[in-house]
Amino acid sequence: MAKKDKKLILSEESCIGCGNCASVCPSNLKQQKDIDFDVDTEARAIAVSNGMAVIDYNLCKACGICVKNCPVNSLTIEIAA
Repeated sequence: MAKKDKKLILSEESCIGCGNCASVCPSNLKQQKDIDFDVDTEARAIAVSNGMAVIDYNLCKACGICVKNCPVNSLTIEIAA
């Protein structure tokens, strides 16, 4: 299934801002290997801001790893019909 057929969805009501999603995201981990990467200023596929996960859909691959690691199930993958 192509990325365009999938989208990561966040339930803002249940997100606790723990950061598990951001710490396991392969897109984030790949970026962080870049020696010049600044975690405070660079865009990330998923990050925590003001106590809540924030998704950058331009970087997110909708792989689902964050979904599996969310302790409160606030992330899901939506599949386009």
